[in-house]
Amino acid sequence: MKSGITYAVVDLETTGTELNGQRRLIQFSCVFLKNHQIINTFNTLVNPQQPLTQEIQQLTKIKPEQLRKAPLFEDVAPTIYSLLQNTTFVAHNINFDYNFLNMELERIGYPSLDLAGIDTVQLSQTLLPTLSSFKLNYLSSYLNLTHERPHQADSDAAATAELFLLLQRMIAQLPIPVLKLLCHFRNSFLRQTGDCFVEALQQKKQTAALPSYLIKVENLVLRRSSFQTNEPRTAVYPADDQAKQKLFAGLLDWRQPQAEMMDQLHQALEKRVPKLLVEAPTGLGKTLGYLVPALYEAVHERTCVVSTATTALQNQLVDQVVPLLQQLLPFNFNIAVFKGSFHYLDLAKFSASLKQPQTGQARLLQLRILVWLLATKTGDLAELHLTKYQDPLFEQIRHTGWSGLDPQSVFYPYDFLRRQRQQLTTADLVVTNHAYLLQHAAELGNQQRFLIIDEAQHLNQTALLASQRQLDFDQIKIQSDTLLVMMQSQQSFSLKDLLAQGLLPVQQAHKLIRLVRLIDQRVPEIRGKIIERFILPAKPTAAIFEDFISLKDVYGFIKENINDFQAVAAAGEQLLELFLKLQAKFKTPAFRQQLDTTASNFVADLSDWLTQLLQELTAWQYFDLPQVESWGTSGYLKLRLPLTHQTAHLHALFGAFQTADFLESQVYQNFAQTIFIGASLTLPGKHQQFIYQQLDLPATTPFVKLPDLFDYRQQALALIGNDGPDVVSQRTAYLQYLIKTLTQILLAAPAKQTMILFNSQAALETVYQALQDNGVGFKRHLLAQGITGSNEKIIKNFTLGSKMVLLGTGTFWEGIDLPQDQLEQLIIAQLPFSSPDTPLNQLRFKQLRQQQQSAFWDYSLPEAMQRLQQGVGRLIRTPNDHGVVIILDSRIVTRKYGQQLQQALPQSMPLQILKTDQISKELAKFW
Repeated sequence: MKSGITYAVVDLETTGTELNGQRRLIQFSCVFLKNHQIINTFNTLVNPQQPLTQEIQQLTKIKPEQLRKAPLFEDVAPTIYSLLQNTTFVAHNINFDYNFLNMELERIGYPSLDLAGIDTVQLSQTLLPTLSSFKLNYLSSYLNLTHERPHQADSDAAATAELFLLLQRMIAQLPIPVLKLLCHFRNSFLRQTGDCFVEALQQKKQTAALPSYLIKVENLVLRRSSFQTNEPRTAVYPADDQAKQKLFAGLLDWRQPQAEMMDQLHQALEKRVPKLLVEAPTGLGKTLGYLVPALYEAVHERTCVVSTATTALQNQLVDQVVPLLQQLLPFNFNIAVFKGSFHYLDLAKFSASLKQPQTGQARLLQLRILVWLLATKTGDLAELHLTKYQDPLFEQIRHTGWSGLDPQSVFYPYDFLRRQRQQLTTADLVVTNHAYLLQHAAELGNQQRFLIIDEAQHLNQTALLASQRQLDFDQIKIQSDTLLVMMQSQQSFSLKDLLAQGLLPVQQAHKLIRLVRLIDQRVPEIRGKIIERFILPAKPTAAIFEDFISLKDVYGFIKENINDFQAVAAAGEQLLELFLKLQAKFKTPAFRQQLDTTASNFVADLSDWLTQLLQELTAWQYFDLPQVESWGTSGYLKLRLPLTHQTAHLHALFGAFQTADFLESQVYQNFAQTIFIGASLTLPGKHQQFIYQQLDLPATTPFVKLPDLFDYRQQALALIGNDGPDVVSQRTAYLQYLIKTLTQILLAAPAKQTMILFNSQAALETVYQALQDNGVGFKRHLLAQGITGSNEKIIKNFTLGSKMVLLGTGTFWEGIDLPQDQLEQLIIAQLPFSSPDTPLNQLRFKQLRQQQQSAFWDYSLPEAMQRLQQGVGRLIRTPNDHGVVIILDSRIVTRKYGQQLQQALPQSMPLQILKTDQISKELAKFW
């Protein structure tokens, strides 16, 4: 903050946020600061002479009767204009407040203000880079600022003034190298916001040393690595309830089922039980239920590896649960977090990006990252809490893995992936996700480590997705053609010019051309033979040929053309080896110093195209005969070729359609023990075999089913309509029945927060449109997957609203936490059977028939039971929840398998099977 300057911290309340000249001011407030002190304040309501919407009244708590007595803007404008002269204008979102005020002044004949301006939103984003929101309300709560009446201008202006003073103090604490970079890019900020850093640098002693925990590396300042070594620790697991209650006192509520879960896991770990399934119902607190005994076991030098279903759940565990455990447990523990390399910042690339031209938005992101580097120990970009990572900058600065590292780089010793690997050796707790585990189980595991798989019901699907690879024959041709033209051009800079300058050995240049030329020739030849062998004989009539090829035929075809396949594979391996050598050479300072701009651009383009070609060729390994044999009965190859134009690309898609004999060999055997945790890991009777098959486990694997925490008899009710048309054989009639029934339920009083689950996007869209057309959409706010926004936006709107209706399918059947009044009615429009016509199900069902098993009874039915469990599990999430599940698909009553589907509902939940016209009456009774 510049000495002697008066800062006017302004906030406005208006009749609307549009800068269209139609909206009016209703409150003006200003706090005046000078030399870090408040010297004056001014506040006034303003009569807008136009109606105030209910939304604005609710937001600001300002009532029309208050404004009728307030002065007109014409009456207060002279005072406002005079007070603001010779000040620096400060606001939280300056582009709104400053521009709106000028529009109001111009409207009544005043000239526009011409003031220096500072935006506290951009300052907050730069100086507090890990916050998830920069709204004034959130910042005030997070920073413990005084903000008694949010969205009233006087309270907002006071909070903004307090925030501005705090941000000034934070700027003053920044290291000089960081301040210099922020000053260098000061024009990236709105108006004169960047001058705050210039003023701080001018006031700072240029000899100020860095704190001991920071280190300057080239143009960046980084937090030093700090690896804790484990001191000898002794801790006795709290085996009885009294010991646990003493441990939990003041931090955790007592839950008997959670304590039982802890004991079950403690005993299994102590006895070295190889495999165990634990079904932990919703609301039990399963994460603490397994982490407490796991960390007591880690005291005995046995590292615990925990895998969660997604990176979001991984972040939640690290950000919310681990800090609680650090308070709770009577000993310290070390944690390491493992994700895919693209989640992390590449320091060398980020440093280079600062020297390159960037868009304004990208530059602001860079400055935010500069400040973040002073604090982060992991380099995990998720710490920035950005809603999207779509800015092109992230493609420049994301880590691409070990192959992208240059050991000669000054940043190599500080690389975040290297830090991560070093942490593995000292970690008591390793937290990863299913996708990373499936790719790196051998690296994460050893026989002194045990594995806990949380949300284990998702492991099978994640493994199937992780197995998928795609190869584009035509893209390989395009890439190799481009490289050959680049390398052999006589018109523009090419390899001959590098040779002429002595920058590349002749032998390496010739080998590079020879290998790319071989790939360029052989791959199209193989493409032609594939079309001739597998596509033309099928005489396709559709616009796209898309079909699975039997592995026996694939094996025979590769064997017939073994020389071609092996030649491409060998060329790819040699090209990768040569590329890595060239990359190491290209990165040396001595080489770079010899390059002019033209040569430097050529080398960069050559590296990019070689990288793309080698990435495309990674899937060629699936054409290796031993690889085809290893697929056994679980793998597939699918060919896809559009037939509408000559230049269409031929794709080969590889993958697995089941995980039998895969998870055990690739994951579990790397660990001393594996424990599976989930909310839907048991099915009634013989259907439990389906769970074992999905997880690649023997049928003798022990499992524990923990008791429900909820009193379903008091909290919930299940209603099943038994007279609806059949969903399959009477589809049109069923949709009409569904629309009519939903209309009756949704328009009945009292209106409740409702989610409707479908098994078909087409049916969802039909019903949504009908509800909009028949007036339901006018009386109830409808949200629909695939129609009214992204899934994230729909969930956010649904959780923030009341009496809303959400129509969903697919991912909405599971993984959404909607406690208390966020979900009160759950309607199952269609039972969650997967389509038997999907290509993967066709493969699964064919194999089941070969094994003398029933595709329906042994796969489709237990799969639907598990998904129904998950769907119904959305309803009751806490002991205070109340709700009704309504099933309108009559097959749960009329088909012979219906009784088994009913068993998937919570056993103690009251169940009524009734005529559809009775549902509204029962709902009225319940509510």
